[in-house]
Amino acid sequence: MVTNNLARTGARAALLALAALTIGLCATVSVGAAPAAHAARHSLHVNDTGHLHLTRKSGSTLYESGSASGSLPGSITAVFHTSVTKVTGTVTFHASRGSITMSAVGYPQSAGTVARFSGSIAVRSGTGAYRSALGSGSFSGTVNRRSWAVSVHAVANLTY
Repeated sequence: MVTNNLARTGARAALLALAALTIGLCATVSVGAAPAAHAARHSLHVNDTGHLHLTRKSGSTLYESGSASGSLPGSITAVFHTSVTKVTGTVTFHASRGSITMSAVGYPQSAGTVARFSGSIAVRSGTGAYRSALGSGSFSGTVNRRSWAVSVHAVANLTY
């Protein structure tokens, strides 16, 4: 029973982190020239919402997918590794001009059926128009521990 509660807490945090990452990729765009040695960089201010659901679970690893809304709507896939106090994972946002992959670290803030969470995201790589994407931000949201449905809000600043 303790292991089951720990897995649920970790799963909640993972779902929250995933949602936050997804939101980060579905951001409000503010494009401008950024200084760069060889090419103009674009900046992207992320302030968006995402919704995810559990697709598969294997031990303490959760697989999630869903959608993000905002200026860059698209789909989201994520893999989270859960523990009692922290969830880590990788989230990939798939948009029409490419994809962005982020690392996420999240922490549960409550233990109810609908749990709150928050954490940080770091953009690690991208494809297409986002092939040189870098950035960081934060996220917060809620997860339903019975259905593993996640709603998340993320704020981040990226360059690509």
